[in-house]
Amino acid sequence: MPIRDAVSRWTITRCDPLVVHAYREAADDELRSTSADFPEWFALWASGVLADLIETLDPEDPWRNTTVNGAGAVVLPDGSAFGTWHNATDLLPLPPEGDPALDVGLAAVAQPLSPESALLWHAAQGGREEALEQMLAIEVGGAYPVAAPSIERAMFRRRVFMGQEDAYIPQVCTDWSLRADRITAGESWDEAGAARLRAGSRVEPGSWRLLI
Repeated sequence: MPIRDAVSRWTITRCDPLVVHAYREAADDELRSTSADFPEWFALWASGVLADLIETLDPEDPWRNTTVNGAGAVVLPDGSAFGTWHNATDLLPLPPEGDPALDVGLAAVAQPLSPESALLWHAAQGGREEALEQMLAIEVGGAYPVAAPSIERAMFRRRVFMGQEDAYIPQVCTDWSLRADRITAGESWDEAGAARLRAGSRVEPGSWRLLI
């Protein structure tokens, strides 16, 4: 089914850094078009993927415990802004040249999250339904640039703990493309199975404290 093929190609580009630029660019364009042509389906997929990825992080991880301050900005428990490359230096070293874009460990997060993407991340901490509600409130055609960076940030954070070959990332992206089909068709889906997969794919509790 073409709509799921778009997710598959996009996921491949996030899992294999050696995919050629033309493939990567086409995959981005295809999923962006999908988000506009099938906004409800895309919202279901993106909110499910993001919420599941965040839920599998260490419960103590500051990235899983953001709040919204009085100015409406998403912040970490220490009050610092969420969505910058500096957030990752709790576990990764500072870039030797001072530029995260030139550092192999930080280049993926060198570009800051937009306020909208940070707010979506925060909503997803409360679960899929909260993330979905926020996704559906985005104007048609504008969901991809909000959701994709948040999902990528969650992929990045898991890989800090689980390594670059983290099998849960492609699994959750694929599974949610199937679930989005079922939900939009008004069919049931295996929520208990999804919960078991999340439970078996969690970052070990306490891992964050061991790495700081």
